[in-house]
Amino acid sequence: MIPKTPPFAWTAKAYIAIASVLLAVVFGLGVALSPSRTPTVAVIGDRADEVRTALGIAQSDDATVTIVLLNRWDSLRHLPDIAELCWDACHFGAAAQIALTQMRFSKTRKVVVFHLPDFENDLACVVERARFEAQALRAAFPACKTNAARLAVWILPMGLGRIS
Repeated sequence: MIPKTPPFAWTAKAYIAIASVLLAVVFGLGVALSPSRTPTVAVIGDRADEVRTALGIAQSDDATVTIVLLNRWDSLRHLPDIAELCWDACHFGAAAQIALTQMRFSKTRKVVVFHLPDFENDLACVVERARFEAQALRAAFPACKTNAARLAVWILPMGLGRIS
């Protein structure tokens, strides 16, 4: 005969529930107690000086938002860290504007790649879109050049993959 489990006994389900609650509390405390970061912006690539002056920002070495301007997709080979981050979205030219958000605990980084020929070299539109992207992680879509698509790619922490 199999002995019956008493109703007060701990089960694996209870242990998993307690561990999940503890992890959620630790994560919540980490987010709540982490210092706020003021967003810093770096603009690199073709015609970067013009866009930087139009945005009215100073170049930052440790930027939370990096704006990359390309005249050709092939230019990514000169930026290997961004090419690796962008992966197939940039290599196939999936959209005129690709917003890559690399989620890391208290160090989230955003890289926005603009393919200038898709904007017909309209720097005013590129500057407007870059300003929207620099303001928030989930940027709104401005009204200029609505035919130039925006692709958002979220890169999950710890190598868990990508969501696009």
